[in-house]
Amino acid sequence: MAKRKKASKVQKRAKLRSSAKRGKTRKASRVAKATKRTVASAKPKPAPVKKAARKVKPSVAPAIETVAVEVIEQPAPGVITVTEIEETRKAS
Repeated sequence: MAKRKKASKVQKRAKLRSSAKRGKTRKASRVAKATKRTVASAKPKPAPVKKAARKVKPSVAPAIETVAVEVIEQPAPGVITVTEIEETRKAS
């Protein structure tokens, strides 16, 4: 058979008698109220560093290329074919 777990020896709050319940907190003395306590910080704060202003790049307009091609063919004697192509594109 499994052994039974032992109950904790600490008194449960519900079982405490009325006289043993939490009392009022103590009042701070006048001297403690008058002097403000200083808290020592673990590390000194680093000195503020001035950040460099970011350089703004001037906007460059994209280059536009226009290509015009004329092809003159002579498939047969006396017959001339002219083909004209024009292309405009943005070079990035």
